Amino acid sequence: MEQNNPLPENKGNHTLHPLLVSFLGFDAAVKENFVRIFQVARLDQRRYIAANSTNKTRSEILLVNYDNPAALRKKKAFLAKHPQVQVVAVSRGPLTESPVHHIRGMLFAARVLTALDKVSIAARHEAASTEPQAVASPNTEQLVTPLVPQVAEIPVQSVQTTTEVDKPLSATIAAAPHNAGYRALVVDDSLAIQKSLEHNLATLPQIGVIDFADSGESAIEKAEVKQYDLIFLDVMMPGIDGYETCTRLRKKPEYKKTPIIMVSGKSSPLDEVKGIMSGCTTYLIKPVEQEAFQKLSARVLAWLERQKKPLAPYATNSNVDIRQ
Repeated sequence: MEQNNPLPENKGNHTLHPLLVSFLGFDAAVKENFVRIFQVARLDQRRYIAANSTNKTRSEILLVNYDNPAALRKKKAFLAKHPQVQVVAVSRGPLTESPVHHIRGMLFAARVLTALDKVSIAARHEAASTEPQAVASPNTEQLVTPLVPQVAEIPVQSVQTTTEVDKPLSATIAAAPHNAGYRALVVDDSLAIQKSLEHNLATLPQIGVIDFADSGESAIEKAEVKQYDLIFLDVMMPGIDGYETCTRLRKKPEYKKTPIIMVSGKSSPLDEVKGIMSGCTTYLIKPVEQEAFQKLSARVLAWLERQKKPLAPYATNSNVDIRQ
């Protein structure tokens, strides 16, 4: 059991000061992803910041890459010096000895924050109360250790698998639970593009699940057993292309209004007309740039949020346009 010295939970789960979080065994890119997740605004909820070399000794939570043997060795030494720290394991898959707190799979904001919120933290020691409150710093201590295989640099192990590894597919189309986050489907035969979109989607707290398909046929099969809220669709793929895939998806009643974003290196007027004719919502140009992705995702997510609200009498949402 990996929780070190369990402590009573702070009532209300709304710690006034940001909780300091240290890291063991993560690449700088993964740590940067954690920092972005910690910056997600949450009303009346715990806040977290990454510890640095000056305040590391006051850390309250320790995130450990359990896929990194060196990190596991360092963990023992760290806990010997800082017994008050609560350990949260991070790994690709299941662990032989499941710790009390475990983040398994993709580092989605919702998944990470939910796991951290469950960690019981005692009030700060009196000696620490006189120290200045820690603030977020970009100079997070660099630990030269392997990257946890969940973010952009890792190869996708199987383009046909879902990142929500704990839940089997239903025999019928399964709708996402109300508060589970939106389901995204990335359809592309390029692993590099899959990883790029995976990395960008993982920064959005509203996204709960990311699935992958490497062909139009596979995408249609997945769409028949799971209801997706948004789809990123490559144009040029083996078998049926993105235009035909989009056309077939639009014929399904449950995908009449689903945002379908064509991902293409082509941006000619003819390509855009073909995309519109097939029923795509908008275009995202390869290589995917973060700024363009963020602007597009903000519009798409805002539209999805509006669809969850009941319409006024005689109102219609048929004229909603989320294209640029």
